[in-house]
Amino acid sequence: MTKLNGLTKLEDKNTEINDRDVKRSSLERMLRILDLFTQEKPIWSVDDICTEFDYTRSTGYRYTKELADAGLLFQTGKSNYSLGSRIIQWDRQLRLSDPLVRLSKDIEQQPYELEGKQAWLVCRLFKDQVVCVYHFGNLETSLSYSRGIPRPLFSGATSKAILAFLPNAQHMRLFVENPSEIEQSHLGTNWKDFRANLQKIRDDGYALSISEVDKTVFGLAVPILSQDGKIQASISCVRSVKDYDADKIKDEVEVLKKYAIKLSSGLI
Repeated sequence: MTKLNGLTKLEDKNTEINDRDVKRSSLERMLRILDLFTQEKPIWSVDDICTEFDYTRSTGYRYTKELADAGLLFQTGKSNYSLGSRIIQWDRQLRLSDPLVRLSKDIEQQPYELEGKQAWLVCRLFKDQVVCVYHFGNLETSLSYSRGIPRPLFSGATSKAILAFLPNAQHMRLFVENPSEIEQSHLGTNWKDFRANLQKIRDDGYALSISEVDKTVFGLAVPILSQDGKIQASISCVRSVKDYDADKIKDEVEVLKKYAIKLSSGLI
């Protein structure tokens, strides 16, 4: 009887795990819908959502209703939706409470220690993308990426300063999944070169890119590490290529590192 009871408990535990996995999978499938809404296409119909993700109509209607009930979607027509007002509330909350944002505002109030017109970006890692959480400065040139716009992980100093400090296993996965993007970003055509280029950034403690993302500017970036040494974000300064001076880079890196240490203090 004890043996049977043991088997029953094991079966119950397996059922519990399976149910939890199903719920998590369903939640992830539902939240994927939010990624569809862009500046280019801010409104989606349920039918288009179902086509995009190969959902059944019943699943599509159930997901959009649950998202709308939670305030994450807003119904603009009979079966059309846009992003909901709850996201605006969350964005406001992040602007007020995110430690990186609060500390970035403190840096913004200080006199610029680097010469020339400049833009400062503080960016976080999110899955396989880098997202700007705060930017400031007086650079007159318009940049491709500002708050909330995801950046490619392999392109630009801002992203490379994060990429280089990711775990080796993650580097391997990224190399296998993105060989063409890595080659286009001049990070290597094979695993050995890719690892060597990332190791150089780690050894130098900074990443530099010239006319890589936006042609008229260059970027200098350093990693922001948590208290246990894990990569969390980066801070970068972007300026006109006319202001680039190779002899000043090391001194400028020290300024960025000072700011990175200040920002890392909020990642406890």
